[in-house]
Amino acid sequence: MTIEELIDLQEAGSRARVLGLKAHENPYLAAHMMPTGDTSALGDWLARHDAWKFGWEAEDASREDRIAAHFKELISTAKQRALDA
Repeated sequence: MTIEELIDLQEAGSRARVLGLKAHENPYLAAHMMPTGDTSALGDWLARHDAWKFGWEAEDASREDRIAAHFKELISTAKQRALDA
């Protein structure tokens, strides 16, 4: 996936939140979008799912005036994963 695709997916997630869709309405959760049996496809699917979800969550946090807390939580989680690795 290119950086442009990543940004587009994040923007799509953000727009979905603006339009009132719920997080569980991520299009990458639809059965026809999920990979079957190919591990390389699984990695690509997960990256696309996460990019859309990130955009949705960032927009959601900004609407509830929780954007700073949201990003602090993401950084904390990343740091913990790095320590666990």
